Amino acid sequence: MTSAFSSSEAAAIERQVDLTDSNQPACVDIRLNDFWGEAQLAECAQWIREQNFKKVCLQFPDILLPFSTEISEQLGEVASAVNTGVYILGDTSYGSCCADEIAASHVGADAIIHFGHACLSRAVRLPIKYVFIRGQMSVDRFVHAMREEFTDRNIDLGIFYDVSLAHATREIKDQLENDFPNISFGQLAMSGEQPDLLCWKLNGRTYENSVCVFVGGDNKSFFHTSNGIKARQWFRYDPESDALTQDSPLDSKWLRRRLYYVEKCKDASSLGIVVATLTANGYLDVVNRVQKMAKARGIRTYIISVGKINPAKLANFVEIDCFVLIGCPENDLFTSRDFFKPLVSVFECELAFNPAWKNQLPDSYSTDFSDLLPNGRLYKDFLAESVDNTETDISLVTGKVRSVNRVETEMTNGGECQVVQLRGKNEVAQVSSGDVLQNRTWQGLEQNLGRDAPAVVEEGRSGIPIKYQNDNLE
Repeated sequence: MTSAFSSSEAAAIERQVDLTDSNQPACVDIRLNDFWGEAQLAECAQWIREQNFKKVCLQFPDILLPFSTEISEQLGEVASAVNTGVYILGDTSYGSCCADEIAASHVGADAIIHFGHACLSRAVRLPIKYVFIRGQMSVDRFVHAMREEFTDRNIDLGIFYDVSLAHATREIKDQLENDFPNISFGQLAMSGEQPDLLCWKLNGRTYENSVCVFVGGDNKSFFHTSNGIKARQWFRYDPESDALTQDSPLDSKWLRRRLYYVEKCKDASSLGIVVATLTANGYLDVVNRVQKMAKARGIRTYIISVGKINPAKLANFVEIDCFVLIGCPENDLFTSRDFFKPLVSVFECELAFNPAWKNQLPDSYSTDFSDLLPNGRLYKDFLAESVDNTETDISLVTGKVRSVNRVETEMTNGGECQVVQLRGKNEVAQVSSGDVLQNRTWQGLEQNLGRDAPAVVEEGRSGIPIKYQNDNLE
């Protein structure tokens, strides 16, 4: 008789694995020559020789892993001439678009060659070489669409593009510069360069009075670029449909949902700071800033690092009311509805906790935490003293009165530190992260030292969890 709590031992061996990436259906038909050839091989080999690297990691997203062995063998033959070792990085620590310096450090790598789509987050430890997938587009049809749409040839135009279409910018520029004298092209800030905004080098150009066009799909790159760069009007050209249309990613339905999460963040009494990057420049500064804002409002904070984020991992922290994600801006976690508790960006946390944003609706949106750091485009100074003067308001979610619970730290005569929370006049409450256990029916394993009889030593189980050797199941 088969147990109702276990499955057949053959199921684990016969189980099929789906290798298709459902999030990127268009990438299934990618071929090797779409991103790799003799030119890329020579360019990467020259880069290794000039920098005299001894260990180089090749980072591939899941969809490009079938080509990793062939590329590593070709590059390894060239690199072996200068005594350089080549390693393949498959499963990344956080996201495939970010350079995984953490995994590369396990082998003591000197550099990383990153394949596929990249967010171009500035690395802080290792030099990075990018090899993009060369997307397909008809330059002639794009130029024709631009001439048909913009009849005023003296219009100020800004052209931005997906990284997969960077190879076509030179040809586009040659054909459009004669028609539009006031046209400019965004330049990608590659590894080692300091971007002016997001991943772009703007070279002092502003686009507030310009019409901007993004060449690429309706993806995260378009979302961040169109929200980060303030323009008079935004258009998007889709290479698949050859359509040039006016577009804006900030629709009212999406924005209402994000403002709802801002209200949930204001109601939170505990905040989980989810660190989803260990390489992006400035992530520690953002962690300290979020902690400072939360402490001024009497909110407990927990720093969490669990690798790749998914709803199941964060659901384990039931005592946390809201999570703040510090990671790559080009991820789809902010739009997911599967999380048990709200997951907000650093910008949304600023809207909730920083009094400088009170009664202000931003004219743009950002999931890039570097925008909230000093010299960032959305930075506003935070003063802990201004929180004390914050007026009591009403939660738009619960309908309850919401007030600031200021936290103070005092030293006792014995040198011990005590944290107290001032809730009102003559009301003092001790702050402890263990308070959340009081309302739980199960509070963990108890030792009961000296109260339980010693257990008898017995032989334990052996085998695999799906069927132990001492399980007599018929």
